[in-house]
Amino acid sequence: MKKNTLKYLLPAIMVLMLYSCGKQSGVTNQAYSVYGVGANQGQLKINLGFAYTKNYSMLIKINDQVVSNLLTTRTPFPGGGFNTNGSSFALYIGVNKGDNKVSLVIPNFGTNTDSVVLYTTTVTIPDNNAYTLHIADTMVNSSLNNTKSLLVKNEIADVDVNFCRFRFVNMIPNLTGVDLYLNGVKMKSNIPFMAATDTFTVRTDMFAPGFNPSATTAWAVRPVGASSTSAATATYTSTNGLQSQRVMTIFSMGYAGFTGTKLPFVALTLDKNQ
Repeated sequence: MKKNTLKYLLPAIMVLMLYSCGKQSGVTNQAYSVYGVGANQGQLKINLGFAYTKNYSMLIKINDQVVSNLLTTRTPFPGGGFNTNGSSFALYIGVNKGDNKVSLVIPNFGTNTDSVVLYTTTVTIPDNNAYTLHIADTMVNSSLNNTKSLLVKNEIADVDVNFCRFRFVNMIPNLTGVDLYLNGVKMKSNIPFMAATDTFTVRTDMFAPGFNPSATTAWAVRPVGASSTSAATATYTSTNGLQSQRVMTIFSMGYAGFTGTKLPFVALTLDKNQ
């Protein structure tokens, strides 16, 4: 009897251990997941889209509690996207409905004690929907207090096969606005700094704008009104640019004409896996 009990008990223990490890690390193959969301919680992703002169390693705190490992810029947390420093999962943090304090801090070495608070803001989460807080800096002066943020509600309803839903957020401070292109076709016009477009769907098969099935897809941002054949401020060319039934946010960040830590990028966060 004892042997039979062990026969069934051991596999159950192994499954439980694997599940616990997966949830603890935040790595999951589930199509869409969150960390610990309860009935009175909302869902929050934080997109570090700033381009400070120094690429700091920092922690994210929510309501003065550390929720992340050390992160650098161009990182959506939790989860990630394409052309980012994050993972490839559409994950969110469970946060309380109502006001939540979000801080970016540099810790003292080897501790959770803050050495420098880079940015603090309060965001209001009204419901249990999925939101992303996009964070960027400005060129007003060298003060870190000129960091800006934008809270966007993500539209994560199901998408039809052969379509992908996008939204675009512009976080390039030194242009009056940008135009967004896909494969040389203008998709959105005159998006100012720290503004988000409405959502739009794109076909992912051979009928997508300017799409050549043998080629990769190319996203690009240009200064507002610039010719479609002019040099782009930033581009992202990849086989990941169009994926059936996914929901993604395209974002531009950095500074037009700069290099190094201020180099401009186009990247995508995963808001919902297929």
